[in-house]
Amino acid sequence: MPGPPRKVDNRTGSNAAFASAIAARLPEVTTATRRGVTSFKVDDDVFLTVHPANGEATVHGAEEDADLALGRAGRDEVREQIEAAWEDLAPKKRVTAHRAARSRRAKQPAITQNDMRGVILELPGATEGPIWGKDLGFLIGTEKRTRFARFGPPAGSRVGNLLPPDDVDTLVVFYCPQKPELLASCADRYFTTPHYGSVDEPGGVIVRLSEHRGRAELAELAELVEDAWREVATPDLIAQRDG
Repeated sequence: MPGPPRKVDNRTGSNAAFASAIAARLPEVTTATRRGVTSFKVDDDVFLTVHPANGEATVHGAEEDADLALGRAGRDEVREQIEAAWEDLAPKKRVTAHRAARSRRAKQPAITQNDMRGVILELPGATEGPIWGKDLGFLIGTEKRTRFARFGPPAGSRVGNLLPPDDVDTLVVFYCPQKPELLASCADRYFTTPHYGSVDEPGGVIVRLSEHRGRAELAELAELVEDAWREVATPDLIAQRDG
């Protein structure tokens, strides 16, 4: 695992990929990219431009534009600003449909730390205990070198480089072979920080449980932590699980 986090890399979980993922999932949005800058439109009206090269984005409202404080503002705040800019320009019927879909999602069961704890502790040999110092996490038996996941605040300590409020109620998965694919296709739910390595290589990923709901996404997270467990489990434990 990479070395200790550097203060210069401290940031929230919002970035250009997150902003793009939020905008692209809004109803009937089209995109256009020119000279590396991507514009997001509804009915030919631009409501967001994203500059991936320098990690910047601007929301275009009906009255004025505003730069998003990516890396400083929390993910919830950035999401709200993008959706509000879209609502300023989108036809009323599309806004109404989007709000209804958002309400339906909110009614799905929330995924809690206890849900994830139950999933993890079903894995053969998995325990919850100190993974470095007195910080708790998930590992095989008591061998700290086998740590494979942990919670952020308030259950655990600060997540490397991740600023509040985005570190609250997080789950960190230390080994994720699918990391590049998840960060590219699902940046609205998966992210990382420089502490956990390059975005284009397997490594640690972070999720905020508040951004996940329902049985399907719980099963997705369960598969993710099992893959991480398999990276550190002994062959006999893996055979036990597969058997």
